[in-house]
Amino acid sequence: MSALLFPLHAAPDLTQRLLDDPVIGQGEIEHRRFPDGESYLRLHTPVRGRKVILLCGLDRPDDRLVTLLLAADAARAQGGTEIGLVAPYLAYMRQDCAFQSGEAVSAQSFAAILSRHFDWLVTLEPHLHRIASLDEVFDIPAIAAQASGPIGDWIASHVAHPFLIGPDRESAPWIRRIARHAECNFAVLDKVRRGDRDVQITGSLEGLHSDMTPVIVDDIVSSGATMAAILDRVASKSSAKALYITVHALTSQTYGAGKIGNHAARFISCNAVPHPSNQIDIAAPLLRGVHQLLGRPETGSSL
Repeated sequence: MSALLFPLHAAPDLTQRLLDDPVIGQGEIEHRRFPDGESYLRLHTPVRGRKVILLCGLDRPDDRLVTLLLAADAARAQGGTEIGLVAPYLAYMRQDCAFQSGEAVSAQSFAAILSRHFDWLVTLEPHLHRIASLDEVFDIPAIAAQASGPIGDWIASHVAHPFLIGPDRESAPWIRRIARHAECNFAVLDKVRRGDRDVQITGSLEGLHSDMTPVIVDDIVSSGATMAAILDRVASKSSAKALYITVHALTSQTYGAGKIGNHAARFISCNAVPHPSNQIDIAAPLLRGVHQLLGRPETGSSL
């Protein structure tokens, strides 16, 4: 019997790709707001005796968390045998330690909340720094799917003579994997962040020649400060029109006119977060994670 997927918040094309999988059936869910802002939620599809998957991008977590937890609790109360979460974007991972006295360590707190309500989690390229793996903060099986394959394949089929650029040293292993898929050379820059919108980029772009297309690949674009600093650095080395690719487009800017700030550049994103720039589909790595967790011997077993 197929697992039932209830879509809450996700890109429509990504939702459909997941529903096209033969081991996943579609569940009908109703959710709306009362006039006072409270959430109303109803599962129209019976879940008794079924495995349940909730699909919810957490790029606006403060707006979506209550609805998500209500759905998880409703599915369990109505007889769902297993409640899994597919969150293409996983929020609250950046604050993974207390930098100042009194700060909340949101990565641990958020992971604990989700662990209490779900039996497993699949997400994509979570923003981890001092956390080596999701197992360090989650008490449930949790898979961090990789976007390197889809991004590398997209670059290989859409970009002539690409030269990949990573924004910081932490990105080096990831950029190396993407470059392997795209069969191209790469460089990794150095980033110093002094504040939310204050970023300094240094480092060598040795190997970037005039006949190459600079392709910057970043996991998240939010304020755009890192993107602007990197494009300034690239423009000092190359006059070619750059391409900026991100997994999670959290920015409200669309960058649809072929310009990013003062630079002639294209902006492309994965469909992990709905955005006008979505061009790279990441359903395949998410589905691999779902298949792995649906097929494990029992809820709570180690991966």
